[in-house]
Amino acid sequence: MIFQRIQRRNFCRYLVFCFMLAIFGWAVESAGPAEAAPASAPSGDVKKDSRPAVKPKLKSRQLSGIGKYQVVRVDAEGVYPRNLNVEQGSTVIWFNATDRYISVVFSKGDVLNRVTRAPTLFFLAPDGTYVSAAFGSGATASTAFARPGTFYYFVTGLPVSDGEAFAQVVVK
Repeated sequence: MIFQRIQRRNFCRYLVFCFMLAIFGWAVESAGPAEAAPASAPSGDVKKDSRPAVKPKLKSRQLSGIGKYQVVRVDAEGVYPRNLNVEQGSTVIWFNATDRYISVVFSKGDVLNRVTRAPTLFFLAPDGTYVSAAFGSGATASTAFARPGTFYYFVTGLPVSDGEAFAQVVVK
């Protein structure tokens, strides 16, 4: 019986919280720039502010590829696609379709460390390469490219004699 009262009380608190959140969210969304400005000062002795008006900061330009992704399939026959063209901000995902562990290795690690965002399994190795940790069959590694350029990489665990382990990402 006590447990049911506690559950009922918490449920009521949850409903009140949701109701308040909905009302508050609605009030903030409906307030436009004119409504969000402070009300005019009451009449009487009003001092003018001598400070110059502060211009609002401009929002930074959003990269065109944000939210877009490209999947690179790595299987026993090599990397597909070998030449990948993406927009700035796009995320490239490497999918391991082999039966062994692989790693993706970029030779110019310091450059890649500066131009990529939100890497999953990637890190700057002590030897200066930008490399993914080894990931197994069915697993993925990914990173988003924020700046333009051509970035060459190879995949460990594939035969390099055929050249199928080498590929590039071109960011426009």
